[in-house]
Amino acid sequence: MDGTVGPGFHWRDETRSKYRKGYGRWLTFLARSGRLRATVDDPTDRIDPDAIRPYIEELQSQEVGSWTLWGRLAELLAVAQAMAPGKDFKWLQRAVRYQERQVVDRRHKLSRLQPAHHLLDWALNRMRDIIENPPKRDAPGAYRDALMIGILACCPVRLSNLTMIQLDRHLVRQGTVYFLRFAAMEMKTGHPFSAPVSAGLTPYIEHYTSIVRSDLLVGRSSSRLWITRYGEPMNAKAMHLAITRTTERAFGRSINPHLFRDCAATFVALEDPEHIGIVSPLLGHVDPRTSESHYIQANQIVAGRRLRTSVAQARKILRHKTDGRPA
Repeated sequence: MDGTVGPGFHWRDETRSKYRKGYGRWLTFLARSGRLRATVDDPTDRIDPDAIRPYIEELQSQEVGSWTLWGRLAELLAVAQAMAPGKDFKWLQRAVRYQERQVVDRRHKLSRLQPAHHLLDWALNRMRDIIENPPKRDAPGAYRDALMIGILACCPVRLSNLTMIQLDRHLVRQGTVYFLRFAAMEMKTGHPFSAPVSAGLTPYIEHYTSIVRSDLLVGRSSSRLWITRYGEPMNAKAMHLAITRTTERAFGRSINPHLFRDCAATFVALEDPEHIGIVSPLLGHVDPRTSESHYIQANQIVAGRRLRTSVAQARKILRHKTDGRPA
């Protein structure tokens, strides 16, 4: 020993443990994605932009919060700089600073929230307008994006679940109403999910599945609900972009898919506080002490129906205020 210490010498035990776990997550990602090179002269050679980009995309697809995403990159940067103090990691520093700005921006999410009935009303009006006066450019895509927003307004599932929806498996019609249903293994919570979609969306879902979706498929076949204009199933990244882009045009501020959950919770708190208890089951949050799956699912259905009723009542009042139609 020459009496010198490394850059990580001053780290506390908690910090050292956090960075070790962060670096372990990075190695796990590399191994899982087939990017882990077994032999390298410098372990930090594995940390390059070509690998970081898909790492960020994977974290985003898992719908981790902006704070968590920033933390994963910051942990990796700290380890890289400790392992190779003289190496240039300015590109990674820029990525960390960018994600840090996203954390600050998203903390102001209250300014981007829209009441659930406003979101649903906009979606219904937009789809009606597209049917009556189709835009010259990408009418099927515009209709599809409006329907996404309508479904999220009354059934705010996570982006991963919204992306995986298959006809007659996850989206099932019962009488005059469609239900969204997901098996336990498909849910982040590990519990099955079932909730009704607003009855007002039924004819628009029918129009999408029978006409618009067929136009998007351009002769191809797929069980997935959401289709790109190139006839392929939409992935999470494409859906995230479509939803944020459409909401920004409609409301002046983008509403990312996860924020629809906040919109629903805030709407119930402000417009229907008597039924604030519906928020947890509606969002898939369950009491960890509850293990009866049929009890959880029953609560979700009741919660979904309550939100649907509340939104319908709020929409009637909204229409009465805006155009004088009777509530």
